Amino acid sequence: MEPKKSRRREWMNLLFMHVILLAAALLYMAVMVKLKIYCPIRYITGIPCPGCGMSRALGCLLRLDLSGSLRSNPALLPCMMTIILLINRDTCLLERVSMRVKDILIGIGFGFTIVVYIVRMAFFTIP
Repeated sequence: MEPKKSRRREWMNLLFMHVILLAAALLYMAVMVKLKIYCPIRYITGIPCPGCGMSRALGCLLRLDLSGSLRSNPALLPCMMTIILLINRDTCLLERVSMRVKDILIGIGFGFTIVVYIVRMAFFTIP
């Protein structure tokens, strides 16, 4: 009986963690929009970050505008999957996936994001 309770508790903790992270992200976005600072890195340094355009890309994706999403930031989906993998790397959600596979997928996601960023910087296509 005890393993079932601990398993349920683990899932509840995981759900709680995701709710807190989502609330923190929404609060961060609300504060940044209110301050009219859409990218803190670009605001401080004047240089766009690898994530520039991801909010617009997500908005387009939610409206099912795939081409608009790709124009805003083609690295949105790989970056989101990488973040989800990082957050859940050591949780029960991904316990059946080997650590080596998780690490490889995280590396590929980060690598893709950086390559897209370098290409966008080279061709001055960051909005």
